[in-house]
Amino acid sequence: MASMFLAPTLTPHGHLVLVEDSAAAATDSEVGQRLRDAFARGPGHGLLQLGAGEAGTAIPAVFSYWREFSARYVTRLCSEPHLADASAKGPITPLTDAELDSLVLSVPPMNGAEYLTPTVLDALWQELDNAFRRELSEFGGEVQDFLKRRNPAWNLVGRVHFNLAENRNDEDAPFAFLATYTTRLSAQAKAQHLPLGQALREYAGAAQKGRLLSLLLPVQRAGGDCPWLKSMIDAGEIFHPLRWTAGRRCRCCGMSRGWRAPAWWCACRPHGEGIGPRGRG
Repeated sequence: MASMFLAPTLTPHGHLVLVEDSAAAATDSEVGQRLRDAFARGPGHGLLQLGAGEAGTAIPAVFSYWREFSARYVTRLCSEPHLADASAKGPITPLTDAELDSLVLSVPPMNGAEYLTPTVLDALWQELDNAFRRELSEFGGEVQDFLKRRNPAWNLVGRVHFNLAENRNDEDAPFAFLATYTTRLSAQAKAQHLPLGQALREYAGAAQKGRLLSLLLPVQRAGGDCPWLKSMIDAGEIFHPLRWTAGRRCRCCGMSRGWRAPAWWCACRPHGEGIGPRGRG
């Protein structure tokens, strides 16, 4: 298979460019061509291609670093409801000082690494934002569809999932319930789940209140149509792992969307979809 030898490089002025470098790790030619075409439009477009379009792609470590940086931006797109429609009005939540410092300290060996600072990363974040808004305008559709075209796995991020598992060691409560939310995609483009209770800690503070509300609002709406879910929300049980009896399991069979459950569970079949900022499923 043909390869290309490309290296993302920071200039002394903090501009991110893609250059050919015979000493660089080999990149698949198709991937390399996509990246070269994107970076030809500007660093923001190149970063957007890495973050949104190359999720799960095997790429050299230095590209993985910039993919992780850009994926943080795309993850925010998936979790901030005011950015969901075709206009994507309003600002996106910026990286925190702690995130910027961590990214600077974790940069792998690369051309121009000595020029990387929090200020440079902040400027690249803005270029990424500008590139996204331009490409979304060119696309002419909603954010969800734009990202789905890049990689369908992005449709899973920023959603709440209800999980039911068999607990064979507990005769009185043979089932276990846990609500989770998808926080990001892994390097293999797999949705990463955390217990929903973790969201209360992750989004603590006034600055993160909007993200927490956008995550929980669809769950509240679903509770309006589902009495058993509403009772769990009102009692705060939704944020904790629960032991379920067989009787409670059967009472909850009426809601299948948003569940990740064994195929044998009652008459419901899991759809592999969650409840997210854009509505159910």
